[in-house]
Amino acid sequence: MIKVKKNFPPLLLTLVLGGILSFSSVADDVLLAEKQLLSGLKSIQNLSVDRALEEFNDLNERYPNYKLVQLLRADLLALKSGQHTLLENIHKKNPRTVGRLQNEALVRWQFSQSEFPNNRAFERYVLKMGEQPNIILVDLSENRLYIYERDEQGNMHQVTNYYISMGRAGAGKQREGDRGTPLGVYHVVERLPDSDVSELYGVGALPINYPNDWDLKKGRTGSGIWLHGTPRDTYIRDPNASRGCVVLNNKAMEKLLAMYRLPFETPFLIVDSLDELTDANDSTNQSSNDLVLLEVKNWLNSHYVNVNWDKVSVYRYPKEKGLLYVTFPTDTDTQWVHQYWQRGENGDWKMVMESQSDNNFDTKA
Repeated sequence: MIKVKKNFPPLLLTLVLGGILSFSSVADDVLLAEKQLLSGLKSIQNLSVDRALEEFNDLNERYPNYKLVQLLRADLLALKSGQHTLLENIHKKNPRTVGRLQNEALVRWQFSQSEFPNNRAFERYVLKMGEQPNIILVDLSENRLYIYERDEQGNMHQVTNYYISMGRAGAGKQREGDRGTPLGVYHVVERLPDSDVSELYGVGALPINYPNDWDLKKGRTGSGIWLHGTPRDTYIRDPNASRGCVVLNNKAMEKLLAMYRLPFETPFLIVDSLDELTDANDSTNQSSNDLVLLEVKNWLNSHYVNVNWDKVSVYRYPKEKGLLYVTFPTDTDTQWVHQYWQRGENGDWKMVMESQSDNNFDTKA
């Protein structure tokens, strides 16, 4: 075993100074590969170069298009052979590529040290779920996609989560071409199989309804925001690599398309959980949430006939002051009602915008 004590590249030095690895054992190929990546990074932190190389050599053999693994493996081989100058020159000649891959490693490392599984974003933004079987929640602050599923008792629970890449400009899309990823509550509107998309989008895609009514009210423009896979010559993309879409590893995308029911009404929340709630009165404690839900329920009962409260969903809207998104099917289940509620100066909630859409998504597509 070789212990390297000096001339660390920035990424390896950061890992050596980092915290303790904590990651749950999971029986998912994509997460198992991530677990092995993190095991290699922990070996670097422990100055165990040979052990780290074993992990990265195995990953490189199984996933030859895994660019981050290629970089880590090359760095360690250069260090082990004493070619520090060569290593520094390669990094200097390719600053953007190296920087993006180092950023990916740090994003994954930081997530591995967070509480697992992490439900903080779900608890903050989801006040009430209707009867949808699944919900997809993307937390851009973690570069992570969470999948929730309804159990036999009707409760939503997290079933898995995956690393994702987002827009190059980060969170908060405002206009066409700005390469930002929107923050908001959306719905899946279509299922595009491998045969219907170009190689850029990998094994398939799920377009969402950006811009929604609230985006349009705010003057936000753009289109074509999808959840999709990666080109087959790339295992996964770096944290900020898309033009605004949310990008998954192909195997993770295949699993999502094959295992979960994702009809039109499937909620697709894109949040930044590190942002503080912009309204000091917005609270995540249960008593406050119960009061909000009671106010919405009473209003619906007085303005609609035959609204089934069990089918109503209520969400706090990301990055907006005192805003709720409420949605539910009509009594015929052929259309969905979409409402936006704002809190007034007196603290009461008021419905300020409403629209309807056809429920015409073919779940068998």
